[in-house]
Amino acid sequence: MASPSDLQRNDICGIAIDLCVEIDRASINYGALTKTYVQHCASADATKISTLVPRDGEIITMITTATDTFVLFPNNHGSNLFFTRPSFAAKHVLGTDSVVHGWLYRNRRARSHVAIFDASRLNGQDMRTLEPLQRHTYVHQQLHQIPSSSLIHYHWSGHEAQCMRPFHKMKMDFDVMCIARLMDDMTAACPCVQRVLPCLLVANGDLRPPHIVLPRPR
Repeated sequence: MASPSDLQRNDICGIAIDLCVEIDRASINYGALTKTYVQHCASADATKISTLVPRDGEIITMITTATDTFVLFPNNHGSNLFFTRPSFAAKHVLGTDSVVHGWLYRNRRARSHVAIFDASRLNGQDMRTLEPLQRHTYVHQQLHQIPSSSLIHYHWSGHEAQCMRPFHKMKMDFDVMCIARLMDDMTAACPCVQRVLPCLLVANGDLRPPHIVLPRPR
């Protein structure tokens, strides 16, 4: 039986590409999710820009040129650059010469979506030297009017303290696996997106870090 990742990749991926002279891969590299978690600290991390991770979602990069739309999977062995299928053509949504990053996931109705939360380039404008909040603001301005029922749409992000409440309370069309921080340095040699261990929601909406008890050594 095909995994959720296989199904959603099959929905978006067209022909695999080994070489594309239009695309400089070094300028569109975006990190995959780390396997480990970092602990949220209310005093230090409350204003870091973070986003909600759909269950079985994976980070992808979408690239638009004057003629085509491509999808790139970060840190993937084998072929990782593809033409998108026609239903995911994105020039009319993202503009020409855009490089954006988002979640590829299947919603509760088993329909594959791309939810955009970050950008390296929008309409030819380089975003990589901007702060995470600035980059995300440009993404919001570009995509906020597109309905969430569209196959390609905006994905809400906010300060890490704000992300805690949607993690626990907001009803969405996907199951939320965890919270992840947008990258501070998009030019890092080994980029990665950090998973964040969320706080616990307790009485009266109070948010507290989880109390983790390590097992006794045997």
